[in-house]
Amino acid sequence: MNVKASAARRLPETMTPPAPLDSLPRPLHAAVQSAGYRVLRWAAARRVLQNRAAKGRFSAALGEYLSRWMPAATSSDPATPLELVFTATGNQIHLTGGNAAFATEPVERALLHLPALRSFWGNELRAAHFEALKAVIPPAWLRDPAAVPPGAVIHGLGISAWSDLDRAESHGLTWQKDVLTVRKIDGTRINVRYVRNDKDQVVPSSAEALP
Repeated sequence: MNVKASAARRLPETMTPPAPLDSLPRPLHAAVQSAGYRVLRWAAARRVLQNRAAKGRFSAALGEYLSRWMPAATSSDPATPLELVFTATGNQIHLTGGNAAFATEPVERALLHLPALRSFWGNELRAAHFEALKAVIPPAWLRDPAAVPPGAVIHGLGISAWSDLDRAESHGLTWQKDVLTVRKIDGTRINVRYVRNDKDQVVPSSAEALP
């Protein structure tokens, strides 16, 4: 999705926040407000990642890993306004749907959370945006055939081998082929549409609660 051309129209800088967002706690409201911009930055960073991997710019081990797992490049209509679906539960909010399809793909989420790519994402997205984006993107893990190095553990799971994960369901996780991901998240669902205002900022223009 083109960061500069993703909005079909521009709105004034001063806008009334969409009603369904007003009921969210302030931190969640702020997360949704900025999520559109951060998802567009993520889309641009993905293209950089794909280009660098194709040119062999990563270490041999990481390059081989990416060649096994990185999805093919995708394109989208730059004139289509960005829409994201969030699920709010308690004091957390997660991005769970929308027309930026890559953002909900388990493989893409796993790569965003991959420790070996932390430096890359931090540089491309800026550290603060990267951390904020990870906070709303549910984690996922890739069941790579390579053995975990002795003494190391799978980040976020605390296990040294996939065989140590007795039952994914008991951890609130589920397998989608070779990707371990969070099971369906229940909560209040909100569909948010983003546009660019007259200062070229990506902001919510409308929001509606979903059943």
